[in-house]
Amino acid sequence: MKNSDEIKEQYSSERLEMEKYILVVLFLIQQRWGYVIGKDLSEDRITTKQWLMMIVISNAFNHAPSMQEVADAMSITHQNVKQLAVRLEDRGFLKIERDPNNRRILRLKVTEECQKYWEKRSPEDIKSINALFEGLDDMEMKNFFEIIGKLEKTSADLYDEAKKL
Repeated sequence: MKNSDEIKEQYSSERLEMEKYILVVLFLIQQRWGYVIGKDLSEDRITTKQWLMMIVISNAFNHAPSMQEVADAMSITHQNVKQLAVRLEDRGFLKIERDPNNRRILRLKVTEECQKYWEKRSPEDIKSINALFEGLDDMEMKNFFEIIGKLEKTSADLYDEAKKL
C-alpha cells in the first residue's frame, strides 16, 4: 500500500502533467478560434484584434475609455491600441477624441456605424458563438464559466505582478 507521501508525489506529478496539457491546449484553442473568427470577419475587413477591441470598448466600460484603459483591459500596449484605434476610426467604427479635462488623454468612442455593424452581425454571431461551444452541455458550460472566471482572475494578478518587474 502506498503511503501518503507517495500518493502526494504521484498526484503532484499527475497534476503538473495536466497543467502542462491544459496550458498547451488553451494556446491551441486560442489560435484555432482566432483563425475561425478571423475568417468569419475577413469579409468585413476587420481583424480579430480590432473585433476584440470594439467588444471591449462597447461592453467593458460605462464611459468612453482612454487608450490606456483599453490597453490595460486587453493586456496590450498603448501603442497597439492606438494603431488599432486609428484603423477603426478610418473605417468609421470609432472616434478618437481628446479628453476635455486633460488634453493629453485620448478617449475612444464607438460610433453609430459601429452599433449598426453589431446589429447587422448579431444573428450570424450567435450561430458562430454557439458553434464554438456546441460540445458542452449546460452543466459543463456553467462549470467552464466558473473555471474560466478563476483562471482570468489568476492571469490578471500574474500579469499585473509581471508588469511591476
